[in-house]
Amino acid sequence: MKIIFILIVVLALIGILAIVLNNKIIGKKNQVAQAFGSIEIYLKKRFDLIPNLIAILNKYLAHEKEILLKITELRSSAEKATEANEKIKASNELTKIMGGLNINVENYPNLKADKQFTTIEFELSDIEDQIAAARRAYNAAVTSYNNTVQMFPSNIVAGIRKDQDYTLLEIPKSEQKEINVNQLLNL
Repeated sequence: MKIIFILIVVLALIGILAIVLNNKIIGKKNQVAQAFGSIEIYLKKRFDLIPNLIAILNKYLAHEKEILLKITELRSSAEKATEANEKIKASNELTKIMGGLNINVENYPNLKADKQFTTIEFELSDIEDQIAAARRAYNAAVTSYNNTVQMFPSNIVAGIRKDQDYTLLEIPKSEQKEINVNQLLNL
């Protein structure tokens, strides 16, 4: 009788532990989803500003249509992307081109003095900072989740649930090099 009671208590403790670990995994998974949602919000804000930026730039940079078309194309492909990594890749490419555009704007003193452009440029810079912070938050949430599903004893529950690791957002080495604005603008 005593053995049965001990066995029931042990099984109950294991059951409670499994429930706690399951809830912990669910919480971590939700944090990852929330962090990625934040990235999507900031990307949407950036996408919404781009048409305004392009309209202003069209006044000043009429002869540099190619870069404006590339920005529009990347914005469209990023909005249509369904996978997280596709969105991030398109976003990274857009960030690279926008950085080159900001450097090229230095050649246009009238544009730099335009209040609308200055406001949009500030907003874009602010959004880029927010995107970078959201990426860091996403990577922190992914690391926490991955640790949870990989470490004992929660890895047992994660294995039963068939939870997989998430991939950290990383900028490939090829995109970490300096931007050659002349090459971007075909000068």
